[in-house]
Amino acid sequence: MKKYSPWFIALFVIILVVVVVWIIKTPIIASYLSNKLKTDVSMSNIAISTKKMTIKNFRIKNPRGSKSRYAFIAKQIEVNYSFSKLMSSPSIVDSILVQDINLDIECSNPLCTKNNWTTIVDNINAKERKSASKKEVILKTLSLKNMDVAITGLGLDFNKTKKTNIPSIEFNNISNKTGFPTQQLIAAIFRSAGLKDYLKGILENQGFWEGVIKGFKELGSSDNSLEESIKAI
Repeated sequence: MKKYSPWFIALFVIILVVVVVWIIKTPIIASYLSNKLKTDVSMSNIAISTKKMTIKNFRIKNPRGSKSRYAFIAKQIEVNYSFSKLMSSPSIVDSILVQDINLDIECSNPLCTKNNWTTIVDNINAKERKSASKKEVILKTLSLKNMDVAITGLGLDFNKTKKTNIPSIEFNNISNKTGFPTQQLIAAIFRSAGLKDYLKGILENQGFWEGVIKGFKELGSSDNSLEESIKAI
């Protein structure tokens, strides 16, 4: 029987592991993201190179009790990076382009300060607080293209759905230390959907409405959330 050197066996095992991981990389990454988001994440395909990662048919499932099955669907996500920047301190991701999106927002109260996405974000934050301090990661540019949005339960008619399309939104210099700009994104979506006209018949108090508008304008500050602005009125 032919004998193989330990180095040959070790190299064979490494190659075998790499091949297996490459074959099952999509379910591995989906499982990792599901654990991070505390909800089911799926994708049909993922391609990885030294400079780019492309994900097809990326889906985030809604929290339990939601009306719609998915909170987020994107036909394609393209992540651009370089290994030198990823290994730097802080780690830098050049850009993420998300295209052809379906976004579902299900409001739990008339002003939508509580919704399916606040639940998802709260779950992420709860998990991150339990983890050890991590290296800072900065995303230089996040672009969202062709986003169809459905907002359900806004106002007093909990069964009514407001739909809108947002051609493009871009965010710059997002850090994992400060968090994803969820407030700014939702505010931009509501403005595009004509939120003021949508709620005008519900809010009779002019001072109250002005406070809500003020809250939207202040969403760019990390010190003020929409809910905090409303409570401060």
